[in-house]
Amino acid sequence: MSNTFINPSIVAKEALAQLKNNCVMANLVHRGYEEEFKKTSNGYKIGDTITIKAPVQFRVKDGATLDGVDLLERSTTLQVNFHKHVAWTGTVHELTLNIDKFSERFLKPAMQALGNYVDMTLLGLYKGIANQVGTPGTTPSDFYTFAQAAARLDEEACPQDNRHCVIDPQCQAKMADSLKGLFHQTMVGDAVTKAQIGEIAGFKTYKSQNVATHTCGTWAGSAAVLVDQVVSEGATTINFDQNGAGSALTIKEGDIFTIDTVYSNNPISGTSTGSLRQFVATQDTAFADVGGGDYNIAPTIMPGTAPYAIYSESAAEKYLPYQNVYGLPANNDALTIAGSASLQHKVNLAFHKNCLGLVMVPLTMPASVSWGAQETYDGFSITVVRDFDITNYQEIIRFDILFGVKVLNPLLGCRIAG
Repeated sequence: MSNTFINPSIVAKEALAQLKNNCVMANLVHRGYEEEFKKTSNGYKIGDTITIKAPVQFRVKDGATLDGVDLLERSTTLQVNFHKHVAWTGTVHELTLNIDKFSERFLKPAMQALGNYVDMTLLGLYKGIANQVGTPGTTPSDFYTFAQAAARLDEEACPQDNRHCVIDPQCQAKMADSLKGLFHQTMVGDAVTKAQIGEIAGFKTYKSQNVATHTCGTWAGSAAVLVDQVVSEGATTINFDQNGAGSALTIKEGDIFTIDTVYSNNPISGTSTGSLRQFVATQDTAFADVGGGDYNIAPTIMPGTAPYAIYSESAAEKYLPYQNVYGLPANNDALTIAGSASLQHKVNLAFHKNCLGLVMVPLTMPASVSWGAQETYDGFSITVVRDFDITNYQEIIRFDILFGVKVLNPLLGCRIAG
């Protein structure tokens, strides 16, 4: 069947199928917000940003007598701000191949590029997740590291279903070697050759070359950083002091640290879990020189950023359901910063489906395009248009996607340092 490609809807349908098949992360995260962007207000489109309500939480009270508290609703925003495309020029002959040949030669590699970009963007959301297990700079190679990630999610009251883990190829190879004595050869072979590895520590595990690499700031591993304030309930930043002479240290977005006296808490009872609460810096910044070899800074952190402000067991009653630390940081508490100065390491991700969100919405079709189509299915959407360059006698074709990503609930994720 020659010239089947002349029908743009067939090309769009095939492209959409290839795009979905080439995504790993995009099929594992929350996809429930596409419908929100289709709504209109007074006949107008909703725009590129929606407001998302954070989950409402409650604390159990004693006795038959009513003990109600003010309802606290929190929200964040999700913006569709990634417009990406692949495009190329070709001869008239190349673009009149039948759809099978066209798909094999052009569509598959093009959609692989787009699918990998979507996955890479989602995996880059690690910078908004504070929980981490493993040792930065050391590739995980044992079951215990994954079990630690599962335990960390358990401590955050994460649901047991829809747990996923995406690891880099080197981690996959190490795990396959480590587990070869426990499983039969077919399972080990699957762990080496397939994107979906199987289940490890309750996580449906996948491999991806798009796992992000994090570069630590120069403050990583330093023992010279202290809390430099009395932290109040509802704080969104903590002021730090770099004591001693030397140049000011730098902080990188995604750097993780703990405060030596601040523990995480059971979200139901509020009691300490016995594990230090981990925080993550949410922006690049540097300590400012205040003279005499002292440097100060107040970075934006999570927990700390809205809607996850810092609340302890001493918070007002309406905030107790959202408690995320047991004991507030105190002045001169010491910090432990993960990694070492400027270290580069992989960040594998273990997460519940509702930790991360992806929204992919249809682009408006250009009114002047005579050959083009748009297809939307199962949360994926793609647009294809075709034009002719009369000067060079070449066909031009492009495929476009529009999407947004968001950390919806950072406490439902855990990084596995590699």
